[in-house]
Amino acid sequence: MGKTTKRISNQGGKMNVNSSLQCENKMNQFLELFKSAEQSITGFAVRAVVSVVLIYLMSKFLMKRAAGQFTAFDFVFLWMLGALAVAPLLDGKILFTTTIIATATLYFWHYFISWLAVRSRLWSRFMTRKPVILVEKGIIHEQNMRRSFFNIDLLLSEMRLADASDLAEVEQVILETSGHLSVVKKNEHLPPTPTEFQIPVPPGGLPTILINRGKVLCDNLMSLNLSEEWLENQLFKYGVMHFKDVYLVTISPEGELYYSVKSSS
Repeated sequence: MGKTTKRISNQGGKMNVNSSLQCENKMNQFLELFKSAEQSITGFAVRAVVSVVLIYLMSKFLMKRAAGQFTAFDFVFLWMLGALAVAPLLDGKILFTTTIIATATLYFWHYFISWLAVRSRLWSRFMTRKPVILVEKGIIHEQNMRRSFFNIDLLLSEMRLADASDLAEVEQVILETSGHLSVVKKNEHLPPTPTEFQIPVPPGGLPTILINRGKVLCDNLMSLNLSEEWLENQLFKYGVMHFKDVYLVTISPEGELYYSVKSSS
């Protein structure tokens, strides 16, 4: 009877040890799982930062060109650059070295092809094609409209944006290679200009910023042969006591001053 009791107690001790080991193993597995998840999140964040830097460098070294002047080749190139930049985020096995090499190769070919388009008119026509005349002397070219997938509603809508609502006023409507419409009005429907009436026109130009968010732009003042004292006196006439109270101050080529004070909030 005593031996049986001893055996049962031994078995109970073994069961307690086994259960404690199982709990410890499960805890270790949970900690390893959490640790691996934390590493993956950290790695993803690092890859995201590097991808943003790559996209910034790509946009900084791209050739400057108006957004409306992009050809279909340019759009495909930009789409491929974006896909390469985010590829390491989608697949952790993709190395950034491979992405940088692929980006540099793609950029080189885009630069070379664009350089050829500038040097060779034949290659430029092949890459950008020719403008298409949709309307000429008030007559719609239906064949060109069909080839360009341009319907009447879209044509009239684009003409209204160009301040030409009547086809009778139009000499030509040209679909440019960029996808924009150029509307050329007939001479008799063009607005009169001051030159036709021999009216003197003051010189035009863009306003110059003198103060931006309370900070005086000394370089702009010096380029106009103006001083901070002069600017302070001008603002004092409008009841502005300090530069820091002004959000924006500009001066036109005619010498007219514009100012906007900061809001109270």
